[in-house]
Parts: sequence; structure tokens; C-alpha cells
Amino acid sequence: MGLEAWTKAVAGLPLFVLASVVQFRCHAYLAGLQKYSLPQGGLFRHIVCPHYTCECVLYLSLAVIAAPQGQLWNQSLLCAHIFVLINLGVTAYGTKKWYIGKFGEKDVARRWNMIPHVF
Repeated sequence: MGLEAWTKAVAGLPLFVLASVVQFRCHAYLAGLQKYSLPQGGLFRHIVCPHYTCECVLYLSLAVIAAPQGQLWNQSLLCAHIFVLINLGVTAYGTKKWYIGKFGEKDVARRWNMIPHVF
């Protein structure tokens, strides 16, 4: 493994593992909730869909790890990342609207949809 590939692996692999662990914890938390209740623990206090955030980080880290020599990322995986980002972003937006309709604006309005300080 060359220095460039090693550098990409060192940058991308910890990000992949961290996003995987956080996403698992989000899913475990959601699985323990009463059906149709408002998630309020962990990252859900600040983000409507933190498990979607993790999914996007997973794709981005894979794009970096699989990047061909001389490129920052794998273009095919970057396209997959963009697709997932848009798809889950639209879904997170709809989820926030549903939460506001069901639980009121007080506890939901201040939360980010998916990407803190961006969306």
C-alpha cells in the first residue's frame, strides 16, 4: 500500500467506524422507543435524523478510502454519496414536518433536519 492510499485509509477508516457505531446506537435507540413517539435522547435532541447523517458520512468515508491514486475520492462513490444525501435530506425534511404536526413545534423546531448548522 502506497503512502497516498495509506493516508486515505487513515483518514477514512476511523470516520467509517465512528459513523457505523453512532448509526447503530441511533437505530438501537429508535428500536427501543414506543411506536410513533418523539425521539429525544442522544443526538436526537439536536438532529431530527442523526442516523441519516451517519449514513452520509459512511458513503463519504468510503469515497475517500476507495479513491484512485491522484484523486481525493472515488467519483462513483461520491455520486452515491450525493444521491444518498439528497434522498435522505428530503426524507429528514418530511420527518421534521411530520414531527411538528404530531408533537408541536416547541420540541422540534430548533432541531436540525440532518446536518448541524447547515440543514
